[in-house]
Amino acid sequence: MKEGLVIKALELPGEEDMREINRYTRRAYEPGEVYAFSLVLCDNEIDRDFERFSVESLERLRELFLGRTCIFDHERKSANQTARIYHTELERVDGETTQTGEGLTRLVARAYLPRTQGNREIVELIESGILKEVSVSCAVKRGVCGICGKESCEHVKGKSYGGRVAHTVLLEPLDAYECSFVAVPAQRGAGVVKSAKVEKILESGADGDVMLSKSQVKEIGERFRRLSEKARWGEKYRRELERGVLKYSAIAQPDMPRHVMESAVKVLGIEELAAMENTYRRSAEKALPLRPQLAPRREEHRDGNRDFLI
Repeated sequence: MKEGLVIKALELPGEEDMREINRYTRRAYEPGEVYAFSLVLCDNEIDRDFERFSVESLERLRELFLGRTCIFDHERKSANQTARIYHTELERVDGETTQTGEGLTRLVARAYLPRTQGNREIVELIESGILKEVSVSCAVKRGVCGICGKESCEHVKGKSYGGRVAHTVLLEPLDAYECSFVAVPAQRGAGVVKSAKVEKILESGADGDVMLSKSQVKEIGERFRRLSEKARWGEKYRRELERGVLKYSAIAQPDMPRHVMESAVKVLGIEELAAMENTYRRSAEKALPLRPQLAPRREEHRDGNRDFLI
């Protein structure tokens, strides 16, 4: 599916629905006191981050999402709670398959909220189709490659290998946090708490185009910013080493033309520059002690006795 969606509102919650709803209330509510609706939380299709849930993971999420709240824009504040999920089930869609060839399986839920004056606007927004897209937030223990099944491999997410798109299969869900109404879903199926793995994309030398998700672009941009900051400090350190080599070599080897040394330091690496700077500095100190003229001199007393001054 392309996104998590509110499917429809229940005309009037039935007896079984009310039993499930009242498990989460402090008093027994009647059908006319609550507004209930059904929604698709996520499925086993590959999402925009080139990740997907296995059917086993969806089954585990079915249990974890029971009793979780629906909020707005993933802002986890108590005042932001809108509805509560009271029923979940897996739904296998007849005649539809995923990109991997599996039968499409969706995690479907039902949620409720009390019919209060303050909730009238929310109910109207759901009924009118304005509040329609949803995104889920959860945590998983691990992910494996959808092509080879390994946790670490050479396949780059988003690239095609023999007609199969490389992606990560999310396994062993640990927790489900919430379901959010969002204006623009970040993923086709669900918003999962995860970090985009871009190391293989950055290190890959394979030919051809690579598709990047929004989160991957953001992570690459953040990494570029950090590397740029480190590069500025590295350039400053290199300039200091170059100045040191030129200064100390002029003392240790005064006959050496300066332009020769300037050309030499430009082609040296950082470690070579540091070693050369250290060597020339020691040689310069022997040729011309690098100490202030007014620095106190240490007197040697061969007899071991100190002078007494009054």
